[in-house]
Amino acid sequence: MWIIEFLKKSLEGRGFYPSLLVIISWTYTIVMVGVLICQIFLYIFRVKYCGYNFIKNADGEIGKKEGENE
Repeated sequence: MWIIEFLKKSLEGRGFYPSLLVIISWTYTIVMVGVLICQIFLYIFRVKYCGYNFIKNADGEIGKKEGENE
């Protein structure tokens, strides 16, 4: 694979610690770019998260508002 060949050439002659830092930093960068792409996708399509705590808190506030009106 071209990725392994690229890593062999770029890490040749370096120690273990610099090689480890290069691999970890690129892995972290790829993960963060993936998360960013997912967040942009969710933002574009207006996906909303309704967790249990959110629904419970929203129902409690709606109940308080309805009780005040009566």
